[in-house]
Amino acid sequence: MDSITLSSLSLFAATPEQIFESRRRTYAEWSGGLSLEEYLARDEFTDKQEVACEGRLITWVLAPRSNPTSLDFLCSCETFRRDGLVCSKANAKPKRVKAISPREWGAPPHRVAHAGDGLFSALWSDVGAEFYRRCGPTKDSDGWITRAPFSTIWDVKQESSSIDTSGWTLLDETGVMKLWEDDAENISRTLSPADNFQVSFSYLPHKGVAAFQHWRTTDILNKRGYAPIHHWGIIRDSNTFATWTFDIQSSAKTLLITRLKSSPENMKTLLAILMSVARKHGMERIEVYNLPDHLQSSAAHLGGLTVERDDHLPSFKWYGEEHSSEIAWLMNERFCWC
Repeated sequence: MDSITLSSLSLFAATPEQIFESRRRTYAEWSGGLSLEEYLARDEFTDKQEVACEGRLITWVLAPRSNPTSLDFLCSCETFRRDGLVCSKANAKPKRVKAISPREWGAPPHRVAHAGDGLFSALWSDVGAEFYRRCGPTKDSDGWITRAPFSTIWDVKQESSSIDTSGWTLLDETGVMKLWEDDAENISRTLSPADNFQVSFSYLPHKGVAAFQHWRTTDILNKRGYAPIHHWGIIRDSNTFATWTFDIQSSAKTLLITRLKSSPENMKTLLAILMSVARKHGMERIEVYNLPDHLQSSAAHLGGLTVERDDHLPSFKWYGEEHSSEIAWLMNERFCWC
């Protein structure tokens, strides 16, 4: 076989035919027990949602420069463009570092609409922390750095207890969509730099980002015979709420909290409501990513176990001048997973 030089390849936005081929190839690894037809249908459904529209979802292929539309491309990946916020202690606007491609890569890829110019990106690694860390633009620079891969988990209690839910409101699809709009506005208004870090960033949950978490599971739940899901969140006020999705493909069926905000005083009632929802839908445990420090003691008192995950490792790449050790990722929760 002839050797392939890096300079003979480039990244291209995939054609529709290449997108289908990419999904056909990734089925074996990413399907999570779905049939090929279910897997392709789920992705086709996602293509039509807000999270993917207007160039927010792009499939990329690494293909020969001489034949960029080839179906015999070497590999592929997907990117979602999201809105985010950056704040700095120095009140100086962080600047993106000009990208310099190594000479052996050849000419940089052509610019693609709706891509580039971001200050940060993120991925959730299922192959450990080192693989993507070593994927920097040069051998001496970092790629994606894993940050806080922690989950707090409760086993779902089968016995129910009386709950005073006065003042709490279950949220349907319309309700959670409004919550995420309000939450994004609130984050934009109140985000401040974390202690001991020069710069902090956060994704925002609106524009389909948080909704992606349950949109992609609804059809599968229906096909697996689960009762229709009417509620995706619970709220008491703008400082006390939780939203969720369901994972029925892991070893323990899980109610996954996608976004949570609460005081320690409200955690007991909030968890009791979540337990009731989990029992109703046959879930065996409840899981939340990176529970805030001020809730850790309450969570432990209520039976929560905090563990370091070995999958879905949240990892970020910072494109500014600052070193990654100076960067804090705020609201590093499940709502922005993809």
